[in-house]
Amino acid sequence: MYRGFNIKGIKFDDGRSLYDLGKAQSVEHNAAIAQELNRFILGNGKIDGTKMQSNWFPTIKADIFLSHSHKDLDLAIKLAGWLKDRFGLNTFIDSSVWGCSNDLLKKIDDKYCTRITDGLYDYEKLKASSSHVHMMLASALTMMIDKAECLFFLNTPSSLSVDNIKQKTMSPWIYFELTTSRFIRKPIPDRRIQKVITEEYAIIKKAELNIEYTVVFTDFVTLGADELNAWSGRIGKKGIETLDILYDLHPLI
Repeated sequence: MYRGFNIKGIKFDDGRSLYDLGKAQSVEHNAAIAQELNRFILGNGKIDGTKMQSNWFPTIKADIFLSHSHKDLDLAIKLAGWLKDRFGLNTFIDSSVWGCSNDLLKKIDDKYCTRITDGLYDYEKLKASSSHVHMMLASALTMMIDKAECLFFLNTPSSLSVDNIKQKTMSPWIYFELTTSRFIRKPIPDRRIQKVITEEYAIIKKAELNIEYTVVFTDFVTLGADELNAWSGRIGKKGIETLDILYDLHPLI
């Protein structure tokens, strides 16, 4: 991950076509995730930690990691569709991992966490299975944040509340993702390094439960509809290089 952006106050009028485009990406990612998660489960219901240490989701290539509240799923899908349609950028929606991990947890619980005597769930086994699957989820989210070049946080009243000026979330996963983004490595893309070298050379030549978690956006640039439209208006072609225009419009201080 190189940059983070705080997305606020957006809506899409032509939502159906954008939704379909974003949904197609989401369905593709969901299928890849489900396959990977099931690969980590051994025949006895235990989780294969060795396989977990290998690269998560090698088939998923995402330019942007999109973090959102579960209530904003439709808006997140439309935003992913807009980014694909306008810029040719691939977006990974974090709820793809949530949903697949919940399905996996249900499968494990149904098969390995029920009591023989009455068929009801065993509480201690449920705690153990939840811990393991949540660890897998945290690992998956961390890996995807690390692999994507940008993190977009969809900031709405569903995701954050304002209490005494501080912004807080009741979602532990949103808190986890935003906190992870603060500490994860931030390598500069090779093309950005080359661009800086080229520009500097040109200059030289010319001159000769309800638990609330406080979240921090220190490293995030806020983008509203005006900023996104300004970015869109500067685009002449599609692809990963379109992010360079966004970076140039909102440079790091």
